[in-house]
Amino acid sequence: MWKTSSTIQEMKGQPSLSKVKSSLNEIVEHLGFVNDLRLKSKLFLVGKGSQTGLDEDGAKLLYSVKKFGSISMAARQVGKDYRRAWIKIDELEKSFGFRVVDRVSGGLGGGSAKLTLEGEVLLQKYLLAKKKAELLMDSDLLLKPDLRIMGSHCYALEILTEMIEERFKNFFTEYVNVGSQNGLRLVLENIADLSGVHLFDSESGEYNTFLLRNPSFGKKIALIRGYWRTQGIIVNKGNPKNILTLQDLFREDVVFVNRNIGSGTRALLDAMISKMASEKGLGFDNMVKEVRGYANEVRSHLEVAMAIKNGKADTGVGIRSVAKLFDLDFIPIQNERFDFALLKDKLGSENICKFDEMLSSQDFRSRVCGGELGIEFDGEVGRILL
Repeated sequence: MWKTSSTIQEMKGQPSLSKVKSSLNEIVEHLGFVNDLRLKSKLFLVGKGSQTGLDEDGAKLLYSVKKFGSISMAARQVGKDYRRAWIKIDELEKSFGFRVVDRVSGGLGGGSAKLTLEGEVLLQKYLLAKKKAELLMDSDLLLKPDLRIMGSHCYALEILTEMIEERFKNFFTEYVNVGSQNGLRLVLENIADLSGVHLFDSESGEYNTFLLRNPSFGKKIALIRGYWRTQGIIVNKGNPKNILTLQDLFREDVVFVNRNIGSGTRALLDAMISKMASEKGLGFDNMVKEVRGYANEVRSHLEVAMAIKNGKADTGVGIRSVAKLFDLDFIPIQNERFDFALLKDKLGSENICKFDEMLSSQDFRSRVCGGELGIEFDGEVGRILL
């Protein structure tokens, strides 16, 4: 059963420990169902160019024909009437283009049936596939990815995971959006292998590297340097409310949609509001009470854009690519580094090396840079930081 540690200390410049731990515990609770998942699949064997073929019912019928030597007895064994059994056999023969059952009507043998050589081989192939499939399903192997990525939402990362699976045969990834902080903690709990993070430290002005100095977990983790992207204020096309800065969030006529606690975007927004509150001599909690919709949280940049597009909010903070996707306007507020956190003991593993190879590749750079995603590369991409 998945459970969370109580030893993770609060990260400097981020939301309170109790709120983040509550968010993480909620995520782990939601993910608990994974332990009880079992795979069930219906096996279907088809021939070249055919859309129909041999399923479990057909295989049972052929097995019974082989065992009893009679269509009528085989039909009774599998719970079919005689006519439907013949229809099933005819369908199989049309599907594969050869006879699967030899029939003998009446005469000295009294009427009988047996599998042809092709029918015997077809049945054996189905039974072999069925045994192997059941072995895989019982082992839960099909439900285990080669690389578990849980962290911040990013379209470029979605593209990266697709490209990895295309490049490396029989390599499968699992990518779940839970936010930067939650993703980092899931890495520390070994529930995830990698977490995409963009966590800002307001005191040092650093993205992500300050995590390596954290007294609680800094020595346990490493960072794989990622790419740059831009966070900004997303508004409706034409900016009808004339929203230009974060200060406009405090206007009475502006409705805001927020990101969830534990996300890097939320951490950046809270850090900026905290700075504004300090400059005005106000408390953070009193400051955010003036933002209409601050308590309305969504889990991804996509949901922020949808809320604005559908008229449920006037503005939110998100990345440039999602604004372009929904034909919304975008006011940049900060460039940010999107890196990947992992446990040090996973460095050098085959699966992490494959990830780093694709992340650093020219193919990935060409796919995501200079277009609507707003991704920028530098010489640091793919570098390991300890």
